[in-house]
Amino acid sequence: MQNQKIKIFFRETFRQWSYTPLSWRVAQVVPIHKKGSKTDPGNFRPISLTSTFRKLFEKCLYPSLLEQSPTLDIAQGGFRESRSSLDQVQCLIEICSILRRNHNSFPTLAFLDIKLAYDTVDRSYVWRELQSHLCPALLGILKNLFDHVQIEILHDNRVSYRFSPVTGVLQGSILSPFLYSIYINRLPSLLRQPLLLDNSFSGDIVSDLTPAINCLLYADDVIDGTR
Repeated sequence: MQNQKIKIFFRETFRQWSYTPLSWRVAQVVPIHKKGSKTDPGNFRPISLTSTFRKLFEKCLYPSLLEQSPTLDIAQGGFRESRSSLDQVQCLIEICSILRRNHNSFPTLAFLDIKLAYDTVDRSYVWRELQSHLCPALLGILKNLFDHVQIEILHDNRVSYRFSPVTGVLQGSILSPFLYSIYINRLPSLLRQPLLLDNSFSGDIVSDLTPAINCLLYADDVIDGTR
């Protein structure tokens, strides 16, 4: 009986209201000290605690979001079904093998870790990318869940005043990893443009790999390569 009530509430929240309870949009952030001076906020890892009902609701939304959203670039391996970091490692090994076999050289690789990745997302850009793909109800509920978030810091048994972040997708949200992937989904194609214009690759990497690959992503970790 209780499960049925939750199901009805979730359905009406999605279909009728495009609005979620305030408690779903409040997150408590607990800073966990990593190393170094405790006076430096950069030495703490923020752990975000969110509503259990929000997590359940997001799990219900996730299949529809995956189905309706634009296809992620093939270079992105993070948070995708049947893909893991090991797959990305194997792809990198294969690319290096092709270069060695066809050009007798190894690529120069740049390993990039985007600082404060989730916290710096421009949500309006994400919504524009999704607008032509998602049904209005789903897009509306996503905007409500992420554009009206309030954060409070829990530290030493004290709670800060709440504040609303201007940018970012909520840490601790089930949907945030996918929304971040949408945010950087055009990055691989931009990184590939110099490769496609380089005639020296014609007949080798460009023809062997479709689309041409000179970068690999796993969530916010990026490897960009050049010969």
